[in-house]
Amino acid sequence: MSICFRFIFDTGDIVRLALNSSNRIIRNHLRVRWMRAWLQTKTGMICAWAAAFAPLFFVSDLAELLWLTFTAAALIFIKASRQSTFQWVYKSIPISVAIGSAAGFLVFALDFPLTPILEKATSSKLDLSQLEGLHGGTGLYFEWMLKGILLGGILEEVFFRGFLVGWGSDLFGKKWVWPVAIIVAVLFGLGHSNQALVGQILTGIAGLVFGFTYVACGCKLLPAIIAHATANALTITKIYLFGFG
Repeated sequence: MSICFRFIFDTGDIVRLALNSSNRIIRNHLRVRWMRAWLQTKTGMICAWAAAFAPLFFVSDLAELLWLTFTAAALIFIKASRQSTFQWVYKSIPISVAIGSAAGFLVFALDFPLTPILEKATSSKLDLSQLEGLHGGTGLYFEWMLKGILLGGILEEVFFRGFLVGWGSDLFGKKWVWPVAIIVAVLFGLGHSNQALVGQILTGIAGLVFGFTYVACGCKLLPAIIAHATANALTITKIYLFGFG
């Protein structure tokens, strides 16, 4: 008899645990559905954009991780963010490539006169120690070219210009596109603190050129991506062939 009662009580405990687990799963599912629905509202989308934008004001590895995480999450869960961000071609591919190439060459050319001027004005030196060993190093050359094109040219332009500027201007209105592009360029420069103050200023100027290219081309990504990739490729090739001089 005692064995029978124990079996009944044990079975009841199992049923209660199963019901509690089911209730938690249902509640969590409802919360997720509510959150995904809320993210499709104007308020939810603004909060998602702001969550990705805010970490850029803090220069740290954690801030960079939060920026990447919140941006990727918004692009995954919010359809409107993808529609605004992934606008690619301005007029035609050849025109987009031509404009981007010219803008990228401009950024590359500006480094020559601006670097000594900024180094003298700020009493600091451009720090490119992360590229140590690139001069004459064929393996590092191809590694940095891959990083410069894929991470710099594509990923940064998608996240900075496409997501923050493109989607931001759709959320807040087209009159905000230039202010947002300028703020994003400044934050883009500040984020390159590993290159010292001179590098931050130069990168900020490059961000302004990339932002101008993006906005002037109707918030299309391809010209800005080509500009960024071209500037990176030319700089990496120059250091590979001639060193840091």
